[in-house]
Amino acid sequence: MEPPSESLDPAPPAPGLGRRALRASVRALALALAFVGLYLAAAEAAMRIPVHASADPDGGEVDVYLVTNGVHVSVWLPTTRPERDWSRWLPPEVPARPGGYVAFGWGDHDFYLEVPTWDDLTAGVALRGAFWPTRSAMRATAYTGPPIAGEHVHRVSLNPERYRSLVEFVERGFERNGSGEPILLAAPGYGATDRFFEGRGRYHLFQTCNTWANGAVKAMGQRAALWTPFERGARHHLPRNQGVGRPR
Repeated sequence: MEPPSESLDPAPPAPGLGRRALRASVRALALALAFVGLYLAAAEAAMRIPVHASADPDGGEVDVYLVTNGVHVSVWLPTTRPERDWSRWLPPEVPARPGGYVAFGWGDHDFYLEVPTWDDLTAGVALRGAFWPTRSAMRATAYTGPPIAGEHVHRVSLNPERYRSLVEFVERGFERNGSGEPILLAAPGYGATDRFFEGRGRYHLFQTCNTWANGAVKAMGQRAALWTPFERGARHHLPRNQGVGRPR
């Protein structure tokens, strides 16, 4: 009589293996939640710490605007000034005209180019932008005049020296070619008057589009947050004047 053959069934899992995996998962989740909590707390605290606390937002002849769409703050500069003529500095694909304004924004390259609407947002783009330093892009949009006054608009009036500092800050957001010109990306813009350019610097959790906008406020010598990754923080210290009249 032949001896019974050995069982081909896999060996049962080692005792406690499932429990150890569960504990590791719980620890990882707890660490992730703790990190998110610390990040949000740090952003809230840093937003409330002002720099340039004594700045006068109505102390000059050059009107610039910061405009929010609820998620992202863009910086609007007059097209033509002695400090910079954007109609000459930008390529003709951005049809900037004298008397108008150009809105600038810095952000994640893939988000700008792959997410024209929120319906186009994918988990991959969101996670890469949130947790991994990614390539950046600049967006420039030409307008025929200043923004229409509203709760989403903040006006700041600068003297020429502070405006020049702001212009230099915006220019530093662009990567440039050997001739010093901004590098136009092949992708189309969201409309007929805007285009995307190669950005300088990396986008990540601690350097977001709104961190850049807050940096623009610092560059113009105005009251700004110490640091912020969020739209709310980028305009927390701005005058609530809706783009008209003196700030309240």
